[in-house]
Amino acid sequence: MRLIGQLIGLFSFDVGYEIDLARVRALVGEGERAEMRGRRAAPAHLAYAMPPVQLGLGSREVTLGDATVTAAASARVHEFGAVTILLQTPLDLELGALPAVTSTLTGAGPLEDAARALLEGLFARVRPAIAKPGLNPFVEDYYVVQVDRFAPPVTIQELLAREQHTLASALRCEASRLSDAETADVFRTQLSYYPDDLVVTEWNVGLVVDDLDYADTVNVLEHLNVQLLELRFYDDVLDRFMAEAFARATALPRGIPLLYRPYRRSVAELAAIRLDVAGIVERVHNALKLSGDLYLAKVYARTAERLALRAWEESVGRKLDVLDQIHSLLVERTTTARAEALELTIVLLIVTEIALLLGGWG
Repeated sequence: MRLIGQLIGLFSFDVGYEIDLARVRALVGEGERAEMRGRRAAPAHLAYAMPPVQLGLGSREVTLGDATVTAAASARVHEFGAVTILLQTPLDLELGALPAVTSTLTGAGPLEDAARALLEGLFARVRPAIAKPGLNPFVEDYYVVQVDRFAPPVTIQELLAREQHTLASALRCEASRLSDAETADVFRTQLSYYPDDLVVTEWNVGLVVDDLDYADTVNVLEHLNVQLLELRFYDDVLDRFMAEAFARATALPRGIPLLYRPYRRSVAELAAIRLDVAGIVERVHNALKLSGDLYLAKVYARTAERLALRAWEESVGRKLDVLDQIHSLLVERTTTARAEALELTIVLLIVTEIALLLGGWG
């Protein structure tokens, strides 16, 4: 049985705090708003809160498995500071060869290298539109095996009956056959809207058997990939900031309290980082509204579980709570130091007045 379709590589990067999408379109002289098509019956409010800008980046020769193929390249620029590079390569192979191909997609590889090179070129062009610009080593990748058809044609029921183990190995990026229990676990995310379509998503690869409505599903998976990227990135930022905050909180203040304001810079920085991280996480979370499409909401929820998004959100939330406690502690110390400085000033004034009186200057 042959699989005919494409492999879509999604490589998401954080490039800054915020991006002016209108200025991006002006700088590159092109770009269109990426919208949800909504072919299925659903309320009209299914949409991006702020649609990303989609840009064509031409084509690039890349290595896929043992072959060199031409990939169509494009980018999605999100207003909350993320960019996803999409590499779309044709697939026409025996289904039994798919696990060997996907097993090469874990970790850094030629596709990621090509995506990063494309990002660096795009970043140089749109940098003036980015607030707090900066490239960092963080990248989150996800791959979608989109199937137009099988040859010879099969129904979804026949496909699963005959090739479930092959598909499970491909989705887990394993070249070898999985156990029955693991195969069943892979297909816990299985969804179908019509009798002839199928979506199964795993931690690194998703299968989308659909030649018409796959674009919305890819949009959801791309958004999830961006969410995971931002949560990982800001979790790392908070890790580094917490170490500095602990050091400042445990250090003894230096200087005279009246002249040296203890912890003033630390309090300001803590307040800023808490607002920045909480704000960006909330904006990313609310960027795509799926409440109107129950099917896409299921795709989102089941894939989010595979990506452990809740665990990353809880990790970021716990660190924000710790920083909030450190912030409150430093504010309390600052208030106490100011009160002590004021008391010392009053005592000095009283002593000075008494000395003047005793010296006959009063």
